[in-house]
Amino acid sequence: MSKILVKVAGLAVVFAVLFGGVAQAAEAGTRQQQESAPVQSTGETRAVVVGSLAFVLMLGAAGAVFWYTARSRHSTE
Repeated sequence: MSKILVKVAGLAVVFAVLFGGVAQAAEAGTRQQQESAPVQSTGETRAVVVGSLAFVLMLGAAGAVFWYTARSRHSTE
């Protein structure tokens, strides 16, 4: 069980680093857009980033459940 927790913690760190970079890139892109067109809002960009993060985390959780289920199954043959 501790091996699984270590793997999940490592995966969480990878996602945090990856999406931290995505959020910073989106923020930099938003700043660049604001300089060129100051009337646009940042709400749409933030919604896309948060929605994408939630989607990837749901897929990751589903994959982890499938992986854990497949590993814990025993052959009935």
